[in-house]
Amino acid sequence: MPEGNENLNSRVLEAATAGTELRLADATDFDWDEAGFVTEGTPAKDIEAAFGEAVTRENRYTGSPALFIFLKDGKVAKAIRIIPDAFFGEDAKKKYGRDVVLTPLDGQTGFLNWRE
Repeated sequence: MPEGNENLNSRVLEAATAGTELRLADATDFDWDEAGFVTEGTPAKDIEAAFGEAVTRENRYTGSPALFIFLKDGKVAKAIRIIPDAFFGEDAKKKYGRDVVLTPLDGQTGFLNWRE
């Protein structure tokens, strides 16, 4: 089920590299009402517990450093592989609404926090 999305991936990379905020809804062109992510190595059972559905056939997610999971009406609408390794594990396996913003640490580049 995980897929690539060059636009989203490049927007995330740009925000992480430049240390700028990115409103996730502005970087997507499909309908969703909640989103979250998991990091590489997350057990499949933990992903299913957090987002309500299996999104990988592997025992652990290993397709990229991060996997963004988008939900619509409580069901997985898309699971998108994200190449930049720019996210903190403490923000993972949580659901965020459409107002979520990927925010850099104060004046720093390289990492983004998920904030509503």
